[in-house]
Amino acid sequence: MEFPGMPPTFPRPDGIQGEIIPPPPMNPNMMGGEGYQDNMEHMYPHPGGERSEYTHHHSVFMDGGSPYGVSCMTFDTQELLWAGTQSGHVTSYYGSDMQKYTSFHVHASNDIRQILTLENGILSLTKNSMRLSVRRGFSIMNYIGDGNLQDMQCMMATGPHSVLMGGHQTKVIEVDLNKGIEVNQFEVKEPGCAIFRHSSKYICAGDTSGRVTLYDPQSMKAEHVLEAHTGTLSDFDLHDHLLVTCGFSNRMGNLQADRFLKVYDMRVMRAVAPIQVSIDPTFLRFVPNYSNKLAVVSQVGHFQLVDPNNTMSNSSMFYQVNTGGAVLTSFDISSSCNALSFGDSSGYIHLYTNRDHPTFNAYSQPTEFPDPVEPVQSIHINDELAPVSMVPMVYPPSGQLLSDWQTNLSARKYRKPKPIDPEILRTMKVYHNVGYAPNSGKERRNQIPYKLPKEVHMQTTGGTTHTRKSSVPESPLGRGEDPFVTVPKKYRRVEMKYSKLGLEDFDFRHYNKTHFAGLETHIPNAYCNAMLQVLYFLEPLRCHLLSHLCHREFCLSCELGFLYHMLDTQKGQTCQASNFLRAFRTIPEASALGLCLSEAEEAAGKVNLPRLIQSWQRFVLQQVHSETAVKLESDTKSGAAAPAETSTEAATTEKKEQTPSKSKKKKKKGKKKEESKDEAEAGDSNGEDNVKASEDVSEEPARKEEVSKVTELFGIKTNLSLKCRCSQETSRDNDLTLINLSYPDCNIPGQGPRKYKFSEVIQHSLMGEGTMQAWCNECGRYQQHTQRRALKNLPDVLALNCQLENEKDLNFWRLQHEIVRAEDEENQVHPATSSRRMAKSCRYGSACKRKDCKFKHDPEHDSILDELLEQVEDEETSPKWLPLGLRMGLNDDGTVRITEVSDEEPLPKIEDEKVKHYELYATVTHVHDKTGGNLVSHILVGEEFHQRKEKVTCTQWYLFNDFSITPIEKYEAIHFNLDWKVPCAIYFVKRNLTRYHDLTVTNQVGSDCIFNDLSLMNPKRRKMTFTPLQPDDLPKAKEIVGLDAEFVSLKEEESELRSDGTRSTIKPSHMAVARITCIRGQGPQFGEPFIDDYIANPEQVVDYLTQYSGIKPGDLDAAVSTKHLTTLKSTYQKLRYLIDAGVVFVGHGLKKDFRVINILVRKDQVTDTVELFHLPRQRMISLKFLAWYFLKINIQSFTHDSVEDAITALKLQQKYKELQDEGEDKVQGTIKEMYEFGRKCQWKIPDVDENYDEQVAFL
Repeated sequence: MEFPGMPPTFPRPDGIQGEIIPPPPMNPNMMGGEGYQDNMEHMYPHPGGERSEYTHHHSVFMDGGSPYGVSCMTFDTQELLWAGTQSGHVTSYYGSDMQKYTSFHVHASNDIRQILTLENGILSLTKNSMRLSVRRGFSIMNYIGDGNLQDMQCMMATGPHSVLMGGHQTKVIEVDLNKGIEVNQFEVKEPGCAIFRHSSKYICAGDTSGRVTLYDPQSMKAEHVLEAHTGTLSDFDLHDHLLVTCGFSNRMGNLQADRFLKVYDMRVMRAVAPIQVSIDPTFLRFVPNYSNKLAVVSQVGHFQLVDPNNTMSNSSMFYQVNTGGAVLTSFDISSSCNALSFGDSSGYIHLYTNRDHPTFNAYSQPTEFPDPVEPVQSIHINDELAPVSMVPMVYPPSGQLLSDWQTNLSARKYRKPKPIDPEILRTMKVYHNVGYAPNSGKERRNQIPYKLPKEVHMQTTGGTTHTRKSSVPESPLGRGEDPFVTVPKKYRRVEMKYSKLGLEDFDFRHYNKTHFAGLETHIPNAYCNAMLQVLYFLEPLRCHLLSHLCHREFCLSCELGFLYHMLDTQKGQTCQASNFLRAFRTIPEASALGLCLSEAEEAAGKVNLPRLIQSWQRFVLQQVHSETAVKLESDTKSGAAAPAETSTEAATTEKKEQTPSKSKKKKKKGKKKEESKDEAEAGDSNGEDNVKASEDVSEEPARKEEVSKVTELFGIKTNLSLKCRCSQETSRDNDLTLINLSYPDCNIPGQGPRKYKFSEVIQHSLMGEGTMQAWCNECGRYQQHTQRRALKNLPDVLALNCQLENEKDLNFWRLQHEIVRAEDEENQVHPATSSRRMAKSCRYGSACKRKDCKFKHDPEHDSILDELLEQVEDEETSPKWLPLGLRMGLNDDGTVRITEVSDEEPLPKIEDEKVKHYELYATVTHVHDKTGGNLVSHILVGEEFHQRKEKVTCTQWYLFNDFSITPIEKYEAIHFNLDWKVPCAIYFVKRNLTRYHDLTVTNQVGSDCIFNDLSLMNPKRRKMTFTPLQPDDLPKAKEIVGLDAEFVSLKEEESELRSDGTRSTIKPSHMAVARITCIRGQGPQFGEPFIDDYIANPEQVVDYLTQYSGIKPGDLDAAVSTKHLTTLKSTYQKLRYLIDAGVVFVGHGLKKDFRVINILVRKDQVTDTVELFHLPRQRMISLKFLAWYFLKINIQSFTHDSVEDAITALKLQQKYKELQDEGEDKVQGTIKEMYEFGRKCQWKIPDVDENYDEQVAFL
């Protein structure tokens, strides 16, 4: 098939020449004419604007696109989309509205084959050149080589300043972008390289012969060759361990597009089952954010989303790009997977998105824009008070300015600094030729004072000399801070201070006087501590998670259960959520949603914490639901909708009015039969919201509804209905767990600001009507539809996302607070407060010069202190906009009525099923400061927790600021100073919630975890170093078990050098457990290990610490290890069982071991030899020295072994018992003698290497 003005073949951006495949014949009623639509609008969008399908968002005609088409395109790390044409032109567009950013020419005639984005610019590849340009269009480098660039097709970044180029030639060239020279040249086989993709181990290159070759990144030697297609390769992509290709095959001497995508497993380098598609694939890309799907695109404008892991559901999501008869020549997908871009041969770029306001990246880099031209302020000709400085300076056409003064007529004069204070010189310590001294407080930090001609400026006026002082007083907070916005101390970010002993001497009880447990902050992604506490104090959810245990390695529900068990057991001390966050970081969806922060992002303090924590709670609730859900059978009857599932499957029903035309009825009826037949063939496994007729719904099979504790507590079943102008109405069921607040417009022109109650905002968010464009089967086109939501139930927990991410919504809260405060002052609700407010002190005190000042001027009182005290009293007594209680009623038509009530209002004696009374349970707020702020939570702790922890029966509000826990009054939970305290999430719970849910806790950790232990490696290669326990050999309460653990380092320690020359630890090294050993402590098998597990770690290990741990790099690799390799969760359950059984652990330095393992053991179950042989205020003794002194054995000669260390600790404990039998005086005397001997020999023993001191310091 040929198109006018185009050759029969067109160049692809990867250089492969392929025929234009004609599209299959289509129904003329569907293509062309008025019935043709350029996108398939989703029928029921997500309430927050996100849709489960991609729809057409924007189309733009590219610069230089006619008569040449778009040859390539790529998304930038900024909010930019770059596109190149076949005429050598490059254009970029900003944002989803496709606003033109830059446009420039790269080559006069050659087409742009590929565009690659870098941090400092973009690379544009043509046939025989490569150009590096800044994003504004200026050229930095133009590389043409020494004649070795013949037919370049592709390129790939191999480092921050190097790029690899390939083409239809046998040479692959690596270029240094800083120097602009060729640094390496590699030889490859014919026909060269047409496409480059990068994996974790290989550089993958596709060529025109249909092969994909996997090269070594260092030497570019071919390691594997995948024979994908017999004709030519069109495109391929990689994700995780899958490689998927599309291309053409030779059939009867002609190239025909393969409708089977070839899939290869990169772990075994073998082909797996291919994926059949219903279009002729030309381009493909993975869509990891969309449940790991593939976007497959054909030349004629069709594209389809398929699932490589579920080949039975690959004909559901089918789309058509309106190209106007042109063919697609390029395709790309944004890193956030919110946008798909298509370029066609007519020069148009089509953007498809899955939400109303898409972003190209999860966290985009800022885009540089030109500075706006400030308009010159106009001055009225009769304005006599206008300053002359407002008149802009006009540069003279001739003459010079003062800045043009000749340098030979001027001289540089340097001001001499003041002499250094002698006190500083006296206290200074020199370390590495640098002097350090404490600041005496007289000088400012990082400022050098100069010696002025006169320290006190004198001026003479009228013969009198005056001392001139600065009229602007110096603020103790600094010029850059607002002195009137101060964050209370209990709300500020708390930091843990590290010493030589780590956190051993850090007083956590100073921050927490209660018996509740706080959470530590030094772990990556600890921003979620506030929300973890909110979920913990929901008693039904806590009991359910404590009773949950599954076999998945990384299960957030299991890790939450383990964490909440520690919070239950701990009394006033801190816990750490390291195991939970470890599992959280391994979930691909969490990383794809941008919930896992890097250390650089956390340190920079530029993270949008309110948006992050709201997305976090939505993801975690969904994840807990999917992990703990139980499927229930439910029959779908005719005319009734099936129960909604969280996987977005929803049954749809259609209400249709009678049409007067019989022929039209028959035509539509036949059309519906065809649609239902196509849907039955496709399987519809992805739950598309296609509108079906009522007779089709009645034939649907039984569906399964997923029910979990999350849906029982948070679930809101709704029915969404769409009504067209023609009165046709469609509906479907949907489930909500969180409500995103949407705020009405309170500034109505001509009426002034309007007051809204908080209950009205909730009702507006739940029941607000909206309009949208949707397909109407009756009208046969897209029409304006009215969207309504009807509720089927009321939740037990009402979770609200405040969505205060823009200034408009923030001003809504400010305005409502001001209205409430103004009404209170007018009504004089608090006369005592008003009188105090009128009588408060003047801030200027006795220095006030105003004659009409209404404030008191008593110099004997501190006016600032009085003002702060009065401000606190005002906060206590002033009315609040956020209510403490709500009463919600459900009407028969699905609408709700919400009333604000007191949290102490008595409940009705007869309970109505359709009316629920709520009380405020928790608020999560963002506290602003100059470092980026932190998240805190106010939580109403119920009677159950106080009975369990404090042994009292009451309810009390607490402020949870990581490990700082403070009792507060309830007014603080609803008082928001929006200058520094902004609400993020609000929780209302049903009053007496615990009466309606089962609070039984079942311990799922049993002895099965000891016997049913599965290794991660091949049993034939495993060497057993322990004797497993038998059912009659299980340890019992008070029995002795020796324990030792070894660790590896995931991150090096961060420290700084103080001014006095000492070293201060900022962050300790991030350790991870690598080996855990348990030894029998009694019986005939004394000293025999029954647990010796090596722990596999999915994260990158920085240092194996082999000298101190005995762990070698291959020990934790399941491919080569000969050890008993297992998961942390499996070994954690074994230790939990031993702890619950009441055994006593004996070891050396067990406090650190249990801290890194992240498990809590009662003090009466721990016997630590480092504490047994220790005198107060003396150094801790290493296990090596104790073994040599008391047992006369030499351990840890070359490396450490956990079995040897655990057995040594057991023998030392027995030695201590022997000494104890002789009396306490004997114990103390022996330990003193050991300390005296150790000081004499400097704690060194014979036949010990020089690294002994370093080992002791590490231990």
